[in-house]
Amino acid sequence: MKIGVDIGGTTVKIGFVKDNLLLDHFQIPTKKESLFVDIALAIKSYIKSKNINDIEMIGFGIPGNVKNNYIYNMPNIGIKNIDINQAIGSYFPNVKIFSNNDANVAALAEAYHNNFKSSYMITLGTGVGGGLVLDHKLIDGCHNACGEVGHLFVDYKHNFQCTCGLCGCLETVASATGVVRLAKYYYNQYHTVLPISMTCKDVFDKAKENDPLGFFVVDYVSKALARGLASLSVSVDVEAFIIGGGVSACGDILLELVKKYFKEYSHYAVKNTPIIYAKLGNLAGMLGAAMLS
Repeated sequence: MKIGVDIGGTTVKIGFVKDNLLLDHFQIPTKKESLFVDIALAIKSYIKSKNINDIEMIGFGIPGNVKNNYIYNMPNIGIKNIDINQAIGSYFPNVKIFSNNDANVAALAEAYHNNFKSSYMITLGTGVGGGLVLDHKLIDGCHNACGEVGHLFVDYKHNFQCTCGLCGCLETVASATGVVRLAKYYYNQYHTVLPISMTCKDVFDKAKENDPLGFFVVDYVSKALARGLASLSVSVDVEAFIIGGGVSACGDILLELVKKYFKEYSHYAVKNTPIIYAKLGNLAGMLGAAMLS
């Protein structure tokens, strides 16, 4: 049995996996002060009388920068400089520990369960992340920055500052916060029924009803995403692009517009690359973490 741990800002999802299929899972609250102790105790409580030697490995999806099981930074949780082996190893002696970025492990699971040898997954949530899979393997890059598609420079029109410190990043307009930022920026230029206290979902819902502001924002976001994917398509030339994350749950309007603009912006050799929505939802992180090696 393999265990996949997907660490999020508010909850930690823990899955029990065999043959890349999820057998069972549960979640616990994310507590900064006792994060890895909580995870270890939750796993031990679940297995109870079962033989700890039945655990082949524990894989972690980390929302931040991690390399060789050392977490340099989990900014949304407020944890830095943690050695996972030291934090959890004493609870599970002789159990192999693996880790990678949370978007990367989700990309690995989606590639496997969509039967893609190579694919690129982009996750649209509070931020924008992604992961590259080539020949069934995650590609991290020398600085563990491969997949950080949210920081492609695609927005030439605005001067929105990204959390990374740069301006013009895809994340500043295509994340859930970016969608709301755009809508508020143009709020007084369009007749709209959207409230000023709108959410990302509100914007997409009204775009489907042809609200002028809602549609303008979703159209702009789709163009930005298509530019990013068009650039990636001639850099990695994958079988397919997969769009996941909370924003992708807003319906077909986003996917259809991204496909439309991707064909306009991309090189002729790759313009027919499939673009699909992710299908594993919140399970991808646990499944992918359990696939690490």
